[in-house]
Amino acid sequence: MRIAVFCPEYGAIGGIEQKAESLVREFRAAGHAVVVLARGDDARAPGEPRVVRTRFHGVPRDPGALGRRVRYALRRPRAIAALRAAAADFEADVVLSLSVSAFSPYAGGLATVAPLVYCLEGREAGGVFTATPRVLARTLKRTAYVIGCSTSLVKSACALVPGVRERITMIPNGVDLARFAPGGPVFRHPRPYVLAIGRLARQKAFDVLLEAFSRVARALPVDVLIAGEGPERAALETRRDRLGLGGRVHLLGAVDRDGVAALYRGAALVAAPSRWEGLPLVVLEAMAAGRAIVAAAVDGVPDALADGETGVLVPPDAPDRLAAAMERLVADPDACERLGTAARRAAERAFAWPEIARRYVDVLAGVVAARHAPTPRIASPAPGGY
Repeated sequence: MRIAVFCPEYGAIGGIEQKAESLVREFRAAGHAVVVLARGDDARAPGEPRVVRTRFHGVPRDPGALGRRVRYALRRPRAIAALRAAAADFEADVVLSLSVSAFSPYAGGLATVAPLVYCLEGREAGGVFTATPRVLARTLKRTAYVIGCSTSLVKSACALVPGVRERITMIPNGVDLARFAPGGPVFRHPRPYVLAIGRLARQKAFDVLLEAFSRVARALPVDVLIAGEGPERAALETRRDRLGLGGRVHLLGAVDRDGVAALYRGAALVAAPSRWEGLPLVVLEAMAAGRAIVAAAVDGVPDALADGETGVLVPPDAPDRLAAAMERLVADPDACERLGTAARRAAERAFAWPEIARRYVDVLAGVVAARHAPTPRIASPAPGGY
């Protein structure tokens, strides 16, 4: 197949972008030709995979931003034409969209060149299903097929556009099992530590983690390490100092992928207290590293973690419950080892990228075949199943 992957922020640091890179790698390893359609200065990056960049902006989310909305409306047709030209020049058999809903009009525009498979990537600002529901609904109506990375997203899409119910399935995100396997380099820290990784933004709820840790810090012989950058760094530093945790909570900034793997391996426990998500890579990576995880039970997290079996789930925005879970697990290394071992086995069974990519290929190939079949039909997993 010739697959055009629409990923506006391809090459940046983020969960969607890492997912796109992993799928592109697996598609190419299986012999499929791939072009990536991204945004940025007009350029065709050398090497493989081929990346074609076009300037465009997402749908303005502030209804009062009249100037931005006018500029968006004026520039969108030219950007869609450029994306269509790139996909047509590549002779794409199918388009796979990996993006947030603000970019869905561009994905929808590509549906005139080749069948569109649209992947729902997660909740958005404020924890809502989508910040642009009408825009996303119009795009979903143009899709040949829809993939959600969690059962909650599949249900939300069906509620938004009931007509997609017959052409939607859940395929979880994947993880590189070799990169995060136990036994590799380990991050060294003077004390045992609880690890959190992600963009320093409200979504990730690191403020809740600090509040939880403040309740048990005196009783626990551990520090908290937070890896990542983002707009809430200053606010988190202020909160940390206000809570008297200056010597116990360390904001590490951005860490490269090998460094992230070493951080997982050295952690006594991984915390993922997010307020909303799709299916966060931090959970899958911690599972692959064989670490015990305490996570907020939001969106796709319960699809990956079985409470009490492969991790511990707590309600979101509940620092007391998070604190109690952290205290219990840090005090019981045997339980942490048991949970981590079970989590690694679950990752091997259900979330290895080669298997996840194969399921994507099955959907993409089915869409291509259905385009030419007298009675279109795509064999795929039942929604919510692995």
